[in-house]
Amino acid sequence: MFKLLISMMTGIGVATAFPCGAQAVELGQRPIKRTEVLAGVKAQFATMDRNHDGAIDDEEFEAYRARQAKLPDGGAGLYHIGSRWFEKSDADGDGRVTLAEAGTRPLQMFDLADANRDGIASVAEQKLAMMLKGLGG
Repeated sequence: MFKLLISMMTGIGVATAFPCGAQAVELGQRPIKRTEVLAGVKAQFATMDRNHDGAIDDEEFEAYRARQAKLPDGGAGLYHIGSRWFEKSDADGDGRVTLAEAGTRPLQMFDLADANRDGIASVAEQKLAMMLKGLGG
């Protein structure tokens, strides 16, 4: 779901767009709160879960990826979903991704970036995390 922190967080580049009309965020430009990451995961999950059953199946995932690919930038933003997102997120292997599963990786990556554990990934922390992940400097 989140492309760094967020590509780093979900295996997904550099952020430019949020689902559901949320404010765009450019990584390394301003601090990002853990609550923002969680809100983004929830918003994106709601968008992906087309039948509103509380889980994303392979069909919903592929439909979301197809919609994402039609965006002007190919969906290459903070919430970009990579081709392996589903398999990486389906922790229990049941063929469905729950909200808890969808949020696990982004929040783990956020926590990795938030070196001082204050709930905010500062610009310096984001840059360090990107450097350590080989995503930038």
